Amino acid sequence: MPMSRMEMNGRIVVPKEIRRAVGAKLGTRFIWELSDDGSIRVVAKSKPPTIDAPSPSNSDESAEGELNA
Repeated sequence: MPMSRMEMNGRIVVPKEIRRAVGAKLGTRFIWELSDDGSIRVVAKSKPPTIDAPSPSNSDESAEGELNA
């Protein structure tokens, strides 16, 4: 079972095998849930993927067509 310890300023390193298992990368948020019995559940929440605006595939051709018209 992977284990980590609290470092200075309350920082906790997520073990590599856990990061890989949940697909965690830079920017992944972790939600901490404390149960009444004192146990802690940590859930990884990834950022939603960013969608880039589609680039026109024929931008050069359309510009040439306008010049030749």
